[in-house]
Amino acid sequence: MTNTLTHIEAIKAVVGFSEQRSDAFSALLQFEQSEIIYTVTNADLASVLQRVLSLEIDCDDLELWANLLEIRGDIDHTEVEGALYALANPEQMGHSRWVRSASC
Repeated sequence: MTNTLTHIEAIKAVVGFSEQRSDAFSALLQFEQSEIIYTVTNADLASVLQRVLSLEIDCDDLELWANLLEIRGDIDHTEVEGALYALANPEQMGHSRWVRSASC
């Protein structure tokens, strides 16, 4: 199957944790990261966190999501940088117990 997602569609699928995110992960492998084309907002973060609280997204997937957003050169995550760092590094933040017990 050929992946037909554009660069911005793939990023939006990953950031928004859409059903297309598996295809989006594959699509992102083909795109350069030399230029920022998407900025993660507080609203993006709040939407994903709400889905974690409603048990649509599990903690392990949330951690992987945060890690991916942090390392992509085509995604500006400055607005939510501290929160992404905490989500991507729960052990370092000392939150692994309460995060996992709260929603996982």
